[in-house]
Amino acid sequence: MTRDVLLAIEVEADPKVVFGTIADARGLAAFWTPDVRSEGSDGRELSLGFESAPTRLPATVTEAEAPHSVTWAFGGDWPAWSGTAASWSLEPSELGTKVVFRHGFPDSMPEFDFGSVALTWALVVARLKDVVESGGTTNPALR
Repeated sequence: MTRDVLLAIEVEADPKVVFGTIADARGLAAFWTPDVRSEGSDGRELSLGFESAPTRLPATVTEAEAPHSVTWAFGGDWPAWSGTAASWSLEPSELGTKVVFRHGFPDSMPEFDFGSVALTWALVVARLKDVVESGGTTNPALR
């Protein structure tokens, strides 16, 4: 069983713009962490760096269906994240785009850790909105 971080937000931008930000290493660097490396010939392998983390977080883009959805699978030396997946679903709305974010974790994850991750993702999702609505101004949530 899993428990999910589940967040939704309205973004005043076309789904194509939001998708482009989530699906591109430069876009991720603008709202998540400035240390994003896109690897592999198809750019589907990502490596994310954070100042407070001793190792990089590897992610594989397992789905990218423009402009509707992006899914990442996580691995590497991040025990709480290894084997988990995060997804972004985008649909047109009156404001522009309804963004639904989901990241599933095993039930065995300690409550405090789950709460910290949920709060961090809420900050990242809010920063996505800020970056897209500002026209791409770089302002990553994490370092």
